[in-house]
Amino acid sequence: MSSLDGLDERVRAAIVGTGVHNWGQRLTSQYNLLYAAGLGASAVELGLLNSIAGAVGSLASVPLGWATERYSVRRVLLLGYALGAVASLIYAVAGAWWMLIPAFILGGRLVRIMPLTDIIFISATGPEERTGVMSLSRVVWGAINVFAPLAAGLTVAHFGGINTRGIRPLYYLQLALTVLVFFFMLRALKPLPGGVRDADVSSSKGSLLEDYREFFRGERWLKRWVLLRLVMQFGTNMALPFVPLWLVEVKGATPQMLGLMGTVGVGVSLLFQIPAGRLADRIGRKKVYFLLRPVAYLGTVLLVLSPRPEYLVLVGLLGAIALGGGLSSVGFTPFITMFWEMVPHEKRGRWFGVEGLLNISTIPASLVGGCFGSGDLWWKFCCSRCCWSCWLYCRCWPQYQKP
Repeated sequence: MSSLDGLDERVRAAIVGTGVHNWGQRLTSQYNLLYAAGLGASAVELGLLNSIAGAVGSLASVPLGWATERYSVRRVLLLGYALGAVASLIYAVAGAWWMLIPAFILGGRLVRIMPLTDIIFISATGPEERTGVMSLSRVVWGAINVFAPLAAGLTVAHFGGINTRGIRPLYYLQLALTVLVFFFMLRALKPLPGGVRDADVSSSKGSLLEDYREFFRGERWLKRWVLLRLVMQFGTNMALPFVPLWLVEVKGATPQMLGLMGTVGVGVSLLFQIPAGRLADRIGRKKVYFLLRPVAYLGTVLLVLSPRPEYLVLVGLLGAIALGGGLSSVGFTPFITMFWEMVPHEKRGRWFGVEGLLNISTIPASLVGGCFGSGDLWWKFCCSRCCWSCWLYCRCWPQYQKP
């Protein structure tokens, strides 16, 4: 699968709509905190904004996942675009930092667009092409997202530089794109097959808690998947805030080196996404994931042991834990395909809710990671993280059977 031709019309609509929406989100991703700071937010208040948004978004995933099954993925996805437009409007007219609290919550944290789009891909394609379609979507999105930071930088510079006056026009542009995507998806995205019909909703008497209790009943392997995903997210977010500091303060990375690492990582990821997706459809998701996962461990060890900054280019090529990009990041697409395939179509809404709830682990993860943030402990943390993850994947990998 190397082009949009021949794809299900719902898949094409999801790739195009989510691609444009992601581009709009990337316009402001580097400026949200700067904008809040320009409106008077202190460092503590910036952390509070992120923590509140993360906590509310995680807790809201449970009822939203339930609603996804009862009222369809399409309706919840359209709700996400509508709330995103409201968030962009709030950003655009905000006059004080506290006015941004609902915007931080609504702007991608409450209704997560990417997982819902993945559910569309998994539900509208056959097992023999799913990973290929997932990989194709990542390549399309990655290719167009490369230009978003440049467009944002030119816009900010034109309207007055890195201050509230210069950044504010980005949110009006983001608002226009989000509204455009909403009406495009309203027209182009057709309902998925096999979902709960409107007529069935009123007759169903199961409560939210009862439905989630039924979801896990007899599913021993799903509980192991939850544990695996929780460990992955907690470990990654424990290290994520400190990787840039480690690169600059300990490894002596310059801005040019950081830029080169990022460029190499993105380029390799885009180059190998589609071939890896095709291979996963042919020989199995699990085999390809196990083939590529050790590359992240190798990149992490190289990151720790590299004697000179020049070696960091190779780290960018391989990828590393909490760094992303590179060859190792290609293996995440087969993993996330397996994750959604673990449950049938009628359970994917609640699976979405469970997956979102796990994001609440990111709130304490950074605090725990701070205990390892100093240079003398960082190498021990990285190496132990690699060994721990390797043991977890080899001994505790959940059951997976290709549908």
